[in-house]
Amino acid sequence: MTRQTAPITDFLKAYAASGTSRLHMPGHKGTAPDGYPDFLSAAFPYDLTEIAGADELYEPEGIIAQSEAITADLYHSGYSCYSAGGSTLSILSMVTAAVRKCGREIIAVRNAHLSFVNACVHCDAEIHWLVPEYDRETGLCLPVTADEIERSMQAHPEAKIVYLTSPDYYGVQADIGAIAKTVHANGGILLCDNAHGAHLIAFDGVHPMAAGADLCCDSPHKTLPVLTGGSILHCGKEMAERLTKAELKRLMTMYGSTSPSYLIMASLEQAVLWMQRDGISGFQQLDKRMQLLSDQLREMGVVLLDRVTDCTKLTLDGYRCGYTSDELSDALRRFKMEPEFSGGGKVVLMFSPQTDEETFGRLLRFGQSLTKRSPIGYPDFALSPERLMPLREAAFAPSVEVDTADAEGKVAAENRIACPPGIPVVTAGEKIRAAEKKLLLDSGIFQINVLK
Repeated sequence: MTRQTAPITDFLKAYAASGTSRLHMPGHKGTAPDGYPDFLSAAFPYDLTEIAGADELYEPEGIIAQSEAITADLYHSGYSCYSAGGSTLSILSMVTAAVRKCGREIIAVRNAHLSFVNACVHCDAEIHWLVPEYDRETGLCLPVTADEIERSMQAHPEAKIVYLTSPDYYGVQADIGAIAKTVHANGGILLCDNAHGAHLIAFDGVHPMAAGADLCCDSPHKTLPVLTGGSILHCGKEMAERLTKAELKRLMTMYGSTSPSYLIMASLEQAVLWMQRDGISGFQQLDKRMQLLSDQLREMGVVLLDRVTDCTKLTLDGYRCGYTSDELSDALRRFKMEPEFSGGGKVVLMFSPQTDEETFGRLLRFGQSLTKRSPIGYPDFALSPERLMPLREAAFAPSVEVDTADAEGKVAAENRIACPPGIPVVTAGEKIRAAEKKLLLDSGIFQINVLK
């Protein structure tokens, strides 16, 4: 087998073996003091800063540039940029880049992550929220459609940026290909928060870069074997003609650390090489394994969220099983399993090709242990935010903290989210009504800053 090129990894290994006196950061000098745990001690020799030969993340010309080029080739992007600051850094950067190119007005689906809202605060962008249809049977909004995007773009003709999240936290995907065609037909660009979808490159035409998105972020640390904080910001080939890599890298310096983790970048590089070598087939096999698991659980009477199309997610519908989220989570823990998320009647479980057969067996035993109960109905839900002050103005206006129970009728001075999955319940400048107050309280948010 031909050895895969790993520029960052090879440099770290060579430097660790070189015996060079480290008269530079970090302070550990490649050696852990006595008493440090073994797992940290093992990492220290490879934990470097931007020394000679190590390249620079935001002005790459050497090993980082080479590694990012390998990544762009895998994802069929115009270019790809590493982030050691998670997809938060990637989202802040791509929103800023889009605003610079296309203006301040953005159409965004409401299930956007807090980092998107914060990016709009920084850029003084105006958000036209799109809230898809609510499905009371499942207690969730349906995935946004191209027709909904079309109507929103017609209603806001100055908005040439469309922002959506797909897959969402529960594993539901939008039809990005159809949406991209609609956005482009209306003269806009499509930004996609694909944080939970770095593995989708394993399936033809599914990853946003293949489906026509102009900018998108992946969080490989969520679904690939990558250290926490590893993200990739992709630029589509046509968009790359309007937005150079050097320009986007400069924008990343506005939000990212000047001391990026080389361990995180090395893990990104290794994950890309693993995807080329084994990962694509691994996820295709996982997809089949998850279909079998889902069928087995349904036969036992376990109700799953049917719209899930992401093979890394299994979403248990607790209410339709007759259980609260906490009850299901506690039951999972009795079988030595820890869920990703529990709340709102749902429990989200995440899988990867690294998930062992013992875990699948535990899930089946868990399913067999559940006694049949009557379903719990999902409540009515109507999120139609009323903006009374521009986002940025409200975020920096004089404010006072109040009990959420007393906040109804007041105007939010901050962005508050249900976390996870990080979706804004109310953003700065929006009126807090009874529905928002209830969602905040249900999310454990008992104080909130409001305008004076």
